[in-house]
Amino acid sequence: MIVPSIDLMKGRAVQLRQGMEFLLDGGDPLERLEQFRVAGEVAVIDLDAAMGTGSNTDLIHRMVRQAPCRVGGGVRDVNTARAWHDAGAASVIVGTAATPEFFQELPRDRMIAAVDARAGQVVTEGWKAATEDAVTDRVRRLAPFVGGFLFTQVEHEGEMAGFNRDLVVRVVEAAGKVRVTAAGGITTSSDIAWLDSLDVDAQVGRAIYEGAL
Repeated sequence: MIVPSIDLMKGRAVQLRQGMEFLLDGGDPLERLEQFRVAGEVAVIDLDAAMGTGSNTDLIHRMVRQAPCRVGGGVRDVNTARAWHDAGAASVIVGTAATPEFFQELPRDRMIAAVDARAGQVVTEGWKAATEDAVTDRVRRLAPFVGGFLFTQVEHEGEMAGFNRDLVVRVVEAAGKVRVTAAGGITTSSDIAWLDSLDVDAQVGRAIYEGAL
């Protein structure tokens, strides 16, 4: 399955390279959502909230009423996760705050753990803070408590130059029966076909915006 991604910054749909360098303005997020919803669920990520520079909450409330959305970015307490469920989010993505204790208070089937990694090591706080956790260790620890994983290879995000397939395989093995969505560097239909062969969903941004996919 393809999961189109809408990253939000100051009320606009944007694309960044490796979470830092601005690449493009994708326009009105509501128009993009109407375009992308044909694929099914759409990932809506509040970059401002993730980076601690603001919030797109009001806009996302409109988006979850328009189409089925996976909502993430800056979800760091249980009450915020519950509020997005109540607002109509299909599922909620949690990264920095993702711990077994956090997820135990929430419905497992509607929670996705974001495991963002640079060279196989988990990064948090909007991809700015390095940790000592290997991504596979983090996945194994969280697998009993979540309904899915969003695994992003940060060094490939926005590059449109492929991704580390061996690492995807290791993450899938660590996840066991929990479904994985891969992101970062997914560019071609063959990339998606390969991921599908592993029962991995493909979260795609720039390749759709620029018409490569």
